[in-house]
Amino acid sequence: MTTTALVTGAGGGIGRAVVRSFLEAGTSVALVDADDRFLSHTPDLAAEFPHLTVRAYTADITQTSRVGTLAEQVAADFGRLDALALVAGTVQTAAGIADLTPTEWRRVIDVNLTGAYEMTHALVPLLKQDGGGAITAVSSWWGRSGHAYFAAYCAAKAGLIVFTQALAQELAPLIRANTVCPGNIDTAMHRAALESEAAERGVSFEEIKQSEWAKIPLEKAGAPQDIANAILFLSSPAAAYITGASLDVNGGVVFH
Repeated sequence: MTTTALVTGAGGGIGRAVVRSFLEAGTSVALVDADDRFLSHTPDLAAEFPHLTVRAYTADITQTSRVGTLAEQVAADFGRLDALALVAGTVQTAAGIADLTPTEWRRVIDVNLTGAYEMTHALVPLLKQDGGGAITAVSSWWGRSGHAYFAAYCAAKAGLIVFTQALAQELAPLIRANTVCPGNIDTAMHRAALESEAAERGVSFEEIKQSEWAKIPLEKAGAPQDIANAILFLSSPAAAYITGASLDVNGGVVFH
């Protein structure tokens, strides 16, 4: 029987790599993104993998009612769920705490943390239905410690790590839950974060990029596929005895 994965943030750089990795592994995929423009490639994927089910769903994962409807649609379309990849996320506009607005705080927390709760809350019953599965959330190495001017982002990503650890204890033995903590991954979102920080510091984008990437022992930013590989592993039988873990994929920039 074909397994099924659901990927949030499926239209982003990491999300697209995760979707393709699941498909290449023979897994049907439900793609979820808040912006349907980022899902326009879905028909091409369906044509490339005709033996698998590939469906796209536009959904704001912070909205309880929409997520509930989404869970019903996925159950009807696929009949099962074996892997939930919580990839959706957003960056924070760089700001000191005195300038960090309540609106920005809530936006960052909602997308990065509340959305993970909403999706897990709605889809755990489907994950349990056929004997269990795996939940893998994408946090960040900035969830490992605080970074000035990014309090909301760090808090959300740190919260995601301990949220997943709680799930690992609560949902065992049927469902495993783990976190991937990327370092600097060369995506549009990462570049937007660098641009924001460059503006905050009053330096150029190239200066901030070189400054940040020079801190990485492997001397380069990671690729979206590096994170997809980690998610595919943690979702697979090869990781059957791994739960509650936080896997650092950061080029050696920090160790835990």
